[in-house]
Order: sequence, then C-alpha cells, then structure tokens
Amino acid sequence: MKTSTLLKRAIKTASFLTILLVLISFENEKPIYLPNTTIPGIQQNKDTHILLTVDTKTINENNINSKVVFSDDRSDPTTNPGNPETFTSIVDKNMKVYWSAVPKDANSTDTVDVLSIYRKPEGGAEILEATFKDPNKDGIIIGKIKNKKVNGLELYSVLIRINGDTIKTFLVDPKLQMGG
Repeated sequence: MKTSTLLKRAIKTASFLTILLVLISFENEKPIYLPNTTIPGIQQNKDTHILLTVDTKTINENNINSKVVFSDDRSDPTTNPGNPETFTSIVDKNMKVYWSAVPKDANSTDTVDVLSIYRKPEGGAEILEATFKDPNKDGIIIGKIKNKKVNGLELYSVLIRINGDTIKTFLVDPKLQMGG
C-alpha cells in the first residue's frame, strides 16, 4: 500500500513538473513572422519613394519652392504639402529611400534627373547612412537609412538637373524624419 501511494505521488509530481516545463517553454517562445505578411496592429518597416514633380518650363532661381512639388508613398498630402521647404518624408530604420523626378507636363520632352543628395551644414538628426546612384536607372538616387532609431529631422538638399532646351540645375531643401 505504501508503494502504491508513493508511486501515485511520484506520478502527480512528475505530471506537475512536466506541465510547468511546457508552460515555461511557451513563455520564452517568440512569434515567427513571415516576410511580406501583414500582421494586424503591427506596422512593418518599408522603403520610402520620393518623387519630385518639376515645372520645367517656368522654374527659375526665384520660384523653386513653388515649381518643385514633393510627394512620397508614405505621406498624407493634405497634412504634408509638397512645398520643399515644408515637406517631410517619413523613413524607417535599416530601409532605403529613393529619390526620382519627372516633369510636370507629361508631354514634355524635358527630363529631370536627381543628381545627388547633400546633408545641410545645419543638418539636424543624422538619419541617412549613405547615398548612391541607382545602378539600374539614371537620375535616381538611393539612400540607406541607419539601423538605429534616430529622433528629430534631418535637413538635406536635393540637386536636380533639367535636361531641356538648355540644361539647368537647382537645389531644393526638404526634410527626413524617422518613423516609429
């Protein structure tokens, strides 16, 4: 009889310890997320594509901010107007940002190239790690975003070239901000 009671207690204890180990192992597991899947309530990092639409016919040094309109695939145009001085693009850490440009008139024979991106001397936060020309397409610049959370705005300049009847270059000054 003592052996039977002792055996029952051993089984109960072993069962209890097994259940405890299983619960502890589930507690330490991290969920597995597959790439390119959407998980409700969780925002995934993504690249940002910035487009400059340029009025190539009437732009000059005095009206740059009214003749270059910024847009991107992350902003709400009603809360983030396209004026370069006030335009801020949201970027995510460890992702890329792409700059490209087009003429305002879709029938124009002019082309617009983004030549380079410059950090302004009073640049603020350092969000961009590096910039380089797109090896697959002329007139596009790619920026690599740092792999750490950076607070604040980075002030930068975009050098564009209009290839039309005459070649003209202009510098416009938008901003970057890292998303949450």
